[in-house]
Amino acid sequence: METNLNKYASIIYRQAQRYYDRELSKYGIGCGQQFFLLHIHSNQGTSMYDLAQLGHFDKGTVTKAVQKLEEEDYIRIEVDAKDRRIRRLYTTEKAEAVFQAVYDMRVKWNGVMTEGMTEEEVRTASRLMAKMAENVYHYMNGGI
Repeated sequence: METNLNKYASIIYRQAQRYYDRELSKYGIGCGQQFFLLHIHSNQGTSMYDLAQLGHFDKGTVTKAVQKLEEEDYIRIEVDAKDRRIRRLYTTEKAEAVFQAVYDMRVKWNGVMTEGMTEEEVRTASRLMAKMAENVYHYMNGGI
């Protein structure tokens, strides 16, 4: 059975990037930094390694995002007192203004994506997408 899952996933991904890039441009960041900023905000003192593991990102992606957030003065980096190889990440006061805006953007985008769907359809779509994400992650990392 041939499906268009790749096509639809690609469309949703590209349009979401356009939306977040447009909405976040006034803050000097793009869609690529929002995940990192929100996670650092919720997990003060997290490390770059933790960010990479959580989102299944490579080190280069994390490094670029963290550098951009630091350049925009949204985060500060401190070397861990016990292990100098670890860099701890903390949000700044300037970042506070961005958080609610990003959460509002996410709510709006989720509403756009689920327009005309019942609550049950939204739950089913979310569950199925989570399963697909798990499948591809395991496949690409030696599973399945």
